[in-house]
Amino acid sequence: MSAAGAGVPAGPLESDPGGFVPEAERSVLLAEVLGGVELGAWDRRVAGWLAGLDTSTALTIASWIARTREAGLGR
Repeated sequence: MSAAGAGVPAGPLESDPGGFVPEAERSVLLAEVLGGVELGAWDRRVAGWLAGLDTSTALTIASWIARTREAGLGR
């Protein structure tokens, strides 16, 4: 698990992360991994759309964002 939030995979995914997270919680997970990033209206609309996708897709995208941010620390 990563610092981004419970349920967001911390490392590379070799398979579907599976499980079910309700859309409202997927929205929170995405908001957490995007914390500190200035978002415009379109950004927020797309983030809402992403949260509406299936759990596996939303978790994979959240994991990419979280891991990219972690990799960028100290650069």
